Amino acid sequence: MYFKKIITTSILMLFMAGTVLAQDVTLNIQGQPQMHIDGEANVRSWDAAVEQVEGTLVMAEVEEMMPENLSADLFKEMTLTIPVESIQSGSGGLTKNIHKYLNADDHPNITFTLNEVNEISVEDESAIITASGVVNANGVDSDVTLQVTASMNADGSINFQGEQELLMTSFDIDPPTAIFGTVRARDEMIISYNVNFN
Repeated sequence: MYFKKIITTSILMLFMAGTVLAQDVTLNIQGQPQMHIDGEANVRSWDAAVEQVEGTLVMAEVEEMMPENLSADLFKEMTLTIPVESIQSGSGGLTKNIHKYLNADDHPNITFTLNEVNEISVEDESAIITASGVVNANGVDSDVTLQVTASMNADGSINFQGEQELLMTSFDIDPPTAIFGTVRARDEMIISYNVNFN
């Protein structure tokens, strides 16, 4: 009876220890993220800065957060939210048009939701992460595949940076025209980002 008690207690302790080790960790965007939108028109290029990004990353706990320790199953959830009104350009007219075409009144936020991390490879001191997710803008969902470079900062936070091409038409936005159609924006946009989570 005594040995049975010891075995039961030992199994219980192992189970509880496993539960503690398996706890998830929630990270939030730290500091001022850098995000930029670049586009082209037939006469000149255009650009805008994203001045506000909110985000949450949920990961399984790992003993030491290093690029070589990252694996796809560690990434549980990730969401990013960008208020449309926080997108600003050097031109008041362009800023107003961006907000208008993104239908800011009815759809005030652009969001990204992670679906799955597909692959991780380590290069030097960084991890190259290939993942799939959904971007919602103008109230429309668009599936995306992205490649992100992840590295560890000295303070223990994780840095993600990369570039992502998006099409306006993927979000039911017709590329803008002006001056009776003589100025035409191209469909493609490049979103560049540099974000820290802690």
